[in-house]
Amino acid sequence: MPLRKKLFRTIMEKKAQFFSAWFLIVISSIVFYAFTAAGANLIENLDLFFKENKVEDAQFITQQPLKDITGIEKKNGAEIDERYVADVSYGKDTTLRILDAAEDVNLRSVVEGENLSSERDILVDKGFAKAHDISIGNEVELGGETFRVTGYMAIPDYIYPLKDESSFLKNPDAFGVAVVKQSVISKWEDHQVYYSVRFAHTSPDELKKEINQTNQIIKWTDKKDNNRISFIKGDIAGVKKMGQFLPVGILFISMVIILILLWRLMKREYVQIGTLYALGYRKREIIRHYLSYAGILAITGSVVGTILGWLFLHPLLSTFAAYYNLPVLEVKPHVGYLLTSLLLPLVLFTPLTYYLVQRVLKIPPVSLIKGGERKVKVNRLERLFRLKKLPFQRKFVIREIMRNLPRLLFLIIGVMFATLLLLFGFVTKNSMEYLVTDNFQQVYDYEYSYLFNAPQTAEPESGQVGAVAPFTTEKESVTITGLKPDNTSIRLKDSSGEKLRFNSVIMNKSLSDKLGIEEGDSIRVRNELTDKSFTLTVDHIAESYLGKMIYMPLDEFNQLNDYPSGSYTEIYSNKELTLPKEKIVSTTKSSDTINGFQEMIKPLNYGVAAIAFVAAIIAVIIIYILISLLIEENSFKISLMKVIGYRERTIMNMMIGYNIWFIILGYVIGIPVTLLSISAFMNSITAEMNVTIPVMLDWKSVLISFVIILASYYISLWLNHRKLKGIYMKEAINRSTE
Repeated sequence: MPLRKKLFRTIMEKKAQFFSAWFLIVISSIVFYAFTAAGANLIENLDLFFKENKVEDAQFITQQPLKDITGIEKKNGAEIDERYVADVSYGKDTTLRILDAAEDVNLRSVVEGENLSSERDILVDKGFAKAHDISIGNEVELGGETFRVTGYMAIPDYIYPLKDESSFLKNPDAFGVAVVKQSVISKWEDHQVYYSVRFAHTSPDELKKEINQTNQIIKWTDKKDNNRISFIKGDIAGVKKMGQFLPVGILFISMVIILILLWRLMKREYVQIGTLYALGYRKREIIRHYLSYAGILAITGSVVGTILGWLFLHPLLSTFAAYYNLPVLEVKPHVGYLLTSLLLPLVLFTPLTYYLVQRVLKIPPVSLIKGGERKVKVNRLERLFRLKKLPFQRKFVIREIMRNLPRLLFLIIGVMFATLLLLFGFVTKNSMEYLVTDNFQQVYDYEYSYLFNAPQTAEPESGQVGAVAPFTTEKESVTITGLKPDNTSIRLKDSSGEKLRFNSVIMNKSLSDKLGIEEGDSIRVRNELTDKSFTLTVDHIAESYLGKMIYMPLDEFNQLNDYPSGSYTEIYSNKELTLPKEKIVSTTKSSDTINGFQEMIKPLNYGVAAIAFVAAIIAVIIIYILISLLIEENSFKISLMKVIGYRERTIMNMMIGYNIWFIILGYVIGIPVTLLSISAFMNSITAEMNVTIPVMLDWKSVLISFVIILASYYISLWLNHRKLKGIYMKEAINRSTE
């Protein structure tokens, strides 16, 4: 009972330090449980949604409509659904893609409202509806007809609503998806037809051969190459990885802080521990007492953090689901992650705390009663400095540094971790800005891209021509584009900034990173449309990160693929062209990507601010605890300095001021550590995507984050100033008379 009273009395006496360590445990448990459980729930909901709604394995377009779909299905064991689609204008610079209500593949789910019941009903994706203030029950005019919005829907092939399956940024202000009955859209003159397919036993190659015998496939997109379907998996992987690794770092910081707290506490309580021995307390009772400090912090922190993590889980799921137009079908607590969140702090803290207490209890009781063996050891590093000729203040600071190297090392590590967390948001923002505003706009110097349904030979009225087709390698699906040597609509540069001409084979950086290809290496490719195979030698690697791309001379491209000489399948233009609609498969606008980025960057700015705030709190906690422990440990020295006549400002500079250089050192080390860590993180989450995100950090972000770290340091000083002021001269006088 007396030990229990002492336990809570000590915690209350040092409540600021213990509460700070406890708060870090709470944060780590919140992040761990909320993000890992959210990632697991998202994966399960996505898999369930894809399974129940029969997501396609691929989609394709043919030159002529398929005549005997049922016969092809029976022969190949595949499920093929004929899809009707039409893009209609919805206000200025806004397109709403109308799809037919499929009944076999890519089935819709009504997220809110009611399903279609008549030809005048329409279902809209929720993101587009929110961006354009479309409520259930509203009437909208599309293609000269009026429809009533009966509800919001989600479909698996537009889980991430992109206008083009190779794009990477959605923009609900400019593009959305809606579903009507097939009988409505089939009557429209400007509708197009494509096919969605699910495979049971047959391979895609067999189906392609079957169709190409009597028809011609002009476009084929596998599910893994369709960003509308595949992008969500990379982002979910990022959510889970963040939830697994970030809390471990916070827990490591918390664990070291608690161990330092207990070590300092036990050193100050040597006499009490020796007295407890003398009074008859057993060793295991004393061990249990000091283990209780770590146990209380770990258990209460993890319980509170896990409860808050469960509360944060639901809005996190809702935010992610809304962004990806994914219906949340069910939310599970995931007992494995729940137990890990509750027990991980206790499992980490208990063994190390036990080792720490055992180390103290190895000291004989007589030595403990006398105050332990508090000998100041001069280490070898300190002996290297010739301190005799130095002024006292400088000599004092150097000795403090040399005799507190472990604490300073932890300070550097703590600041480095806070820097990593702080820069994470800035690097993400800077990388996306570079990818879109620099890399994308520098590479693609055109506004409109028109893809034809068959090779064309007539000279276009305007623009520059190229030919494009999907290919596969042993590891990846790639897109190969043939261009004339003097093409200027696509501008590529190598790593040294030299402009590349299209009279050679050029691979972009994204694909070379995924395949491990360097200049001079050869690669075997197979045309997914014609099954034609050939080998290419890569002459140059271009600094382009969008898509998995290879560029080569147009004449060579046509020759290797047995396409008509001088033919092309794509036109790049800076102005809108008037082309026969029946010949066009798809039209893309570069400005849609830029606008999508502008839309995405708005919430990202709030995310950066939130991450910066959390990082600043962690930095303040780490620095505050270490400085407060430093002040407590040196209370006699501080009191003695006051007796001698030193002012508080001078004492502060001598005892604490030198820490600023180690704060700066931790920050400087944190920058390359952050870049390396985030690079590995980005590579892991984009492994299944057809894009590589280059890790970039601009000087403004470095400056802002440095100011935040410095502000955290000075806030910590301000919080500790009262503790320094509370040490009086009488402490030194009283101790000298003992």
